Amino acid sequence: MYKLLLATVVLLFFLVLDNLYGSLTYNISNEITKFLQIQFEYGKETGYFEYILLVFSTAGDAECTNILTLLIWIKAQNKIQIFKLITMNAIAAAFGNLIKMIMTQPRPFYLDPQIKLDFCYTGFGDPSGHSLRSFVFYTILIETIVLKKYNTQENCSLIESDKLVQDEKEISNSELYKQIYSNQYFSYSKYKFFIAIFAFLIGIGRLYFGVHFLNQIIIGWVIGGYIIYVYYYCGLEKMIEQAFRNSLFLNSYRYMKMLLVSFLIFTFAYLLYFERHYEQSLIELKQQWKQNILKQPQCTDGGGYNPKNKFETHDISGISILFFPCYLLAFYSKQQTLLKVESDQILNQIGQNIQYLLTYIIVYWIQIFEEQTSTKIAGNSETKKLLCKIFFTQFHYLEISILFVMIIPLSLRLVTSFFKRQQFSKISQIDQSEMEMV
Repeated sequence: MYKLLLATVVLLFFLVLDNLYGSLTYNISNEITKFLQIQFEYGKETGYFEYILLVFSTAGDAECTNILTLLIWIKAQNKIQIFKLITMNAIAAAFGNLIKMIMTQPRPFYLDPQIKLDFCYTGFGDPSGHSLRSFVFYTILIETIVLKKYNTQENCSLIESDKLVQDEKEISNSELYKQIYSNQYFSYSKYKFFIAIFAFLIGIGRLYFGVHFLNQIIIGWVIGGYIIYVYYYCGLEKMIEQAFRNSLFLNSYRYMKMLLVSFLIFTFAYLLYFERHYEQSLIELKQQWKQNILKQPQCTDGGGYNPKNKFETHDISGISILFFPCYLLAFYSKQQTLLKVESDQILNQIGQNIQYLLTYIIVYWIQIFEEQTSTKIAGNSETKKLLCKIFFTQFHYLEISILFVMIIPLSLRLVTSFFKRQQFSKISQIDQSEMEMV
């Protein structure tokens, strides 16, 4: 417990320091951004550097991390490790958006219209979500791949492997790395240095593209480091793993506990949203920021910026991702429990697949009418529009959960079965031809 308290005190110190003195770095940060944009602007001889930073910046996008998560979820035998990755990514994203509404700092182009944008972002700027989330996500992802944790317990189910895992002697990641790569020159320390360089380049990319100040990138790294420390050294990893294993027995209390914690955090964020929305000093600042945003072609010419949207709306919507691990866990545990039923197993699997497919169709169908429903119910009320947006966001995460658990795995099984049948058919034809020749 003292480790958690000490780490939290250090984090609060940096957050207070950033809140009090972060604005002093704005001018220096913008000068660095404009200098880099002039030196490495696309079209010049050194313009390729912009492409390199664009690759790293894109690697921190939520869409990119979601695709990587989906791919490794499908491939991995050890779903517990991937669930840890998904949960930590959700915690990092939600925590970052919550801090943004507390700090209420602008983005560089809100203050300086001379900043050139390649893409438009809205919402508050501190901390950098890319710096924070990518630090957490790629640390656990690279650990999962390098240490081959995605393939453990490959030949037994999660429920059956529970006792085996508890009986195994716990070893550190560095010791596990030495066991796997005993004769490799690339040491575990160098592996961690590679992660640091990767996170650094993502942060520099956000600075170059003018969407974050330098202090916002640094505080993103600090918060990301704090979350990783709590995950590895304060028992959070074991808590997530235990929650996953317990859920396989369909313990409704566990679901209610997880949902209650997520709901309480979201309720706090929602109250904070109203406080920030009606704060008089912020209202005046946000009006000034909007004027500079409207001067950016990347925001106005098909950039998706809507002056009617509130700055807080983007951030509080991002906190909804907290509910995603709960939905995924519920669907997956139900699937695993049905697979353990010995009698009428095939009928249970068919019934479950039909049930999931119908649920997916209903969820997808509901989302089609999001805009119409929001307009009809909310009218001109921004609060009601936000509630509708949050409500329909839950269906989005339900849809992704069903995709992860049933739709995509079932599709892959059907495709694999089709190709196997085709291959078997060709072999049968060859055998038949050889017999006829004889």
